[in-house]
Amino acid sequence: MRAFPWILAASAVLGLAGCGGSSSSFEPALLSAAKDAQLDIPAWQACRLTKAPADRVAADIALGRQEGVPGTPTFFVNGAPLVGSQPIAAFQSAVVAARTAAQASGTPAADYYALNFPDLPVGDSPVRGPPDAWVTVLEFGDFECPYCGQAEPTIETVLQNNPDVRLVFKNFPLEDIHPHALPAAIAAECALDQGRFWEMHDAIYANQAAIFAGD
Repeated sequence: MRAFPWILAASAVLGLAGCGGSSSSFEPALLSAAKDAQLDIPAWQACRLTKAPADRVAADIALGRQEGVPGTPTFFVNGAPLVGSQPIAAFQSAVVAARTAAQASGTPAADYYALNFPDLPVGDSPVRGPPDAWVTVLEFGDFECPYCGQAEPTIETVLQNNPDVRLVFKNFPLEDIHPHALPAAIAAECALDQGRFWEMHDAIYANQAAIFAGD
């Protein structure tokens, strides 16, 4: 029988072996990332032992499977899929096409995404960028996935070059091949509870090699 995600998360915090095993470096390196993100560490650790963040991750996974996400990273640019760590030119082309269609729709920017892409809701997921963005890039990511890490500078450049674009992050840990992706996702969700998801997101990806060195 498969353990529930929040039980696996608790095992990770307690240093117990879970699905896919456990490396001795994971918890200290993840804790270091949490400190870099300036989290309230006792509150963060307590959150990781609860069910709520795991439920949010499970909801993201369910949405990704519903939409046929084949792997990570997978992006939806105003609903149009873009799979893998793509070059900036591919992202920019997708953004321009999405913006052109959105602005030609006659719908106000603040309403456009929710009205046209209800199957890919923003929900309570972390967001970077303006709420009235013409273009929404919804990412399904895995913190342990090296290709997701490679895509980060590209995404950052796209956001800097396009102030009318917003990024929405959905967790899609590939548990079968990345044994610590799920506890990392839950750790980031607990950072979200402190209003510091992006700080934790950036700290994990900046230290990806060290955090997942034993996997």
